[in-house]
Amino acid sequence: MKNQRLQPDNHVVRYVPFGKLRRDENDIPVGVLWTAFKLRNNEPYLSTTWLEYFAGSKSEQITGAIRAVRASRLGVTPKSGFAIGRVGAIAATCAERNHRIRIVHEPEDDNKAHAAVRHMPRDDDEILELLAAETLSELILNANIPDGAELVPDSEASPKKW
Repeated sequence: MKNQRLQPDNHVVRYVPFGKLRRDENDIPVGVLWTAFKLRNNEPYLSTTWLEYFAGSKSEQITGAIRAVRASRLGVTPKSGFAIGRVGAIAATCAERNHRIRIVHEPEDDNKAHAAVRHMPRDDDEILELLAAETLSELILNANIPDGAELVPDSEASPKKW
């Protein structure tokens, strides 16, 4: 349902361009840089995709979320990645530094599973580093997800009209 707050045990997926992936000495992506979560001056919220919007196992949900982002206007590149984090853990990490965020399902025309992280801190790079290192640290490389059609939404999570 539009504008519903995501539950603490739900997950969000954040698209991460190749330049914002942390890489080892062989240029292999091993994580996410904090800059992947820094809002630009004109951004009112951090864009993510709601994982549980999609039906199936966690692996199938990840595939569905990544395919939804690929189908959007975002311009996903082959060497990019996706960071995954649990909603409750993201909120708790932010709350430890007195930031009260809200993660809300806000579907867009090109991504029905879009979720906005509202009230994300703009001037606290340390919290962004914590999010990158500990909370939104599960990395899925775009190249590891096969091409295909976007998966169907979960009937309980999604709006009635899809």
